[in-house]
Amino acid sequence: MEGVTSAAGKEAAAPVTAGKTMNVLVAIDDSDESFNALQWLLDKILKRTTVTTEEEDYNSIGKNNGTDDESVLRIIHVMEPFPHYVFPGVHAVFPTTSIIQSVNKAQEDNASAILAHAVRMCAERMVKAKTSVLEGDPKEMICDVAEQMHVDLIVMGSRGLGKIKRAFIGSVSDYVIHHAKCPVLVVKPPTETNSLT
Repeated sequence: MEGVTSAAGKEAAAPVTAGKTMNVLVAIDDSDESFNALQWLLDKILKRTTVTTEEEDYNSIGKNNGTDDESVLRIIHVMEPFPHYVFPGVHAVFPTTSIIQSVNKAQEDNASAILAHAVRMCAERMVKAKTSVLEGDPKEMICDVAEQMHVDLIVMGSRGLGKIKRAFIGSVSDYVIHHAKCPVLVVKPPTETNSLT
């Protein structure tokens, strides 16, 4: 599949067919790469005829266990917690409550805008989508939520980090490929020869 990398040793995703339930998890952030991955999924794999959006919270995840009559796309956005201290030089600095509240509000607004854009993309393709905003380390949360939701496939965008950057800061997609308990599809950014069309 052009522009797509799947986890080694795991089966590639098959197109959705009528009567078959397939639960797909897309981890999305504000990057072009994650929206490219969602668009690729909508164009190449998921082709449905109904639109439903439903917000879930982390406590309700997994209660459905993928028993819907039709395939469902689950879109999550993971907010990293705001650090409550910084170490400039030798002394620790603790932000005020109002600063923490402002940052949290900005993160929530950003998450809402990201998911609204993703839901619009799904609605254009008549694809059922459920959204969730979670807080924690994105790498770990994606794997944990995928296991709880019993998803069949995780789809992510690749930021194309260089080898040195990946060695120092790690890659969310690399982590998920090695730790998820289901197949993982990593969609590479489009290039002139590798476009969405």
